[in-house]
Amino acid sequence: MSYPKPLSEKSLNRLYSEAGLNEIQISFLHDFFAACANLYGVITAEDAWDVYRELSSKAETPRLHRKDMYAALGILRRESVPYYVFEADEVYTEEPRADKLRIVALREIVPQKYARFWDLYHILEASDGKPFYVPENLLTFVTMPESRYEQELLGLLGNLKATLSEYEDNQGRMHPCKYQGKFLKGFAFVSADDDFELRILRGEVDGFKGNSKKAEEYEKQINSVTADRYLVNGLKWRNSIGHFPPSKSIEYFFDSLTEMGVVLPSKQSEKLLALITDMNNNQHLWCNHGWTPSDLSAQFSGSVRPMLSFGPGIQQAFANGSMDRTELERKMKELGIEVLK
Repeated sequence: MSYPKPLSEKSLNRLYSEAGLNEIQISFLHDFFAACANLYGVITAEDAWDVYRELSSKAETPRLHRKDMYAALGILRRESVPYYVFEADEVYTEEPRADKLRIVALREIVPQKYARFWDLYHILEASDGKPFYVPENLLTFVTMPESRYEQELLGLLGNLKATLSEYEDNQGRMHPCKYQGKFLKGFAFVSADDDFELRILRGEVDGFKGNSKKAEEYEKQINSVTADRYLVNGLKWRNSIGHFPPSKSIEYFFDSLTEMGVVLPSKQSEKLLALITDMNNNQHLWCNHGWTPSDLSAQFSGSVRPMLSFGPGIQQAFANGSMDRTELERKMKELGIEVLK
């Protein structure tokens, strides 16, 4: 089932007029759903109505009826906006089609690639039962702000230099590192996972029919991100999806650093881990319905202690003496992460 193409401005104006929506309401709804997509990642029409009602009790908003919001979603589905508006049966084949069951999803969460709804499903599953974060300044999330923690992390990463001529993967195999001598802010990084996805889209993997247009779009996307931004985006993405425990996400982060050819001394690793933890704890997460882990920590108790095992890249750093295992384990303990032997 293909997603409908955008309508002309004239056709959209006619539909809004027929729905009885004025310019103020239309402008608000554009901002409202853009903010919801950024903050929650995925939200149903029914939940969006509840969020609107809570927002209206905290801030001044145009008056809307439930039918107005549902009608607007049917029209927004035909506009060029930074999110999709799916009918329920486009996401869940057995689900009946109904206005209240429409699903708003940030476009980045549903990429044009194999298993495109994978992240959407995980967000809905991980956030199930959690309350929605509805601040009175909700509309400021039309553009997702970059936290100072994220800026500090990017500043450190961008000035790291790839020094390895080859790296060891999780299966113990050695591979040449083509980034040797470059700073992370100066090159685009294509991981082994990204390369495999690209080969699927090109039709180079048995059992998968290629799509040259999607392959071209995906290749352009992965080549437009510098290595430092790739690492930060990856952390933010894994945190927000809710499928990866924090310890596993950090392990993947360091494995990616190794694949880039970067080896860190112990003190720099400690600083890096501290910045990662600060960013993680203060990030608005889709899997938390927009709440940061710090916001939720006071509401939930008895959380499971995160655990981490060191991958081959860090093990290699221990072996050549560029990183001190005892000191790194001490720092991880301070951060509340148990290191598996």
